[in-house]
Amino acid sequence: MIRSTAGKSSVKWAALFAYAAGATGIFANSLLIAFFALQASHPDDGFSLGSANDTVGSLATAFMIPVALSLGGRLPQRRSARFTQAAGLTAMALLSVGGPLLVLGVLAFEVATPIAMAGWIILSLWLLLVNRWLRLSAALRPRLARLGEFLGAGTLAGNVVVGLGLLLPWMSWLQLVVFGVGGLIGLPAWLGIPVWFVLLGRHLAAS
Repeated sequence: MIRSTAGKSSVKWAALFAYAAGATGIFANSLLIAFFALQASHPDDGFSLGSANDTVGSLATAFMIPVALSLGGRLPQRRSARFTQAAGLTAMALLSVGGPLLVLGVLAFEVATPIAMAGWIILSLWLLLVNRWLRLSAALRPRLARLGEFLGAGTLAGNVVVGLGLLLPWMSWLQLVVFGVGGLIGLPAWLGIPVWFVLLGRHLAAS
């Protein structure tokens, strides 16, 4: 009975953190969209929406960590799952501290950006694989797990394409085309990740 009560409590907390990760992630994405719409051409004028996005986005990835730890108990007990879980948690931790360090000036933009891209690539791979395992083991509803797989794969593909574009001559027409393709593939999926966390929170709360 005590173990059952503790299990229900841990699931309840995981649901709350999933809701928090989703809500703050959606808010961070809204700040990023507002930044490009209003401040991209003059980022130093007044309150910086970019800095706000960096801070709130880092908070969102911090909220993901307890959720990932909770899902870890539902993963298959094999080496690939343990490695994926460790890599995903490491990426979440890096993304959680990267934003504040950038805002405080500890990390330069040129340093923080590749770190953030690498973190999101690993996090996307974690999202893809974890949802696949949870779907195959029936630990998550199939539609929710498939959505997570789709969002992870789309974000991963978009980041890889943009990363390849960084190897091309800066601001050349070919690089701009590659960036555009990467954005079309990855941006919708990346914006959907917080929505997946909200839906996961609802699933955990119902269970």
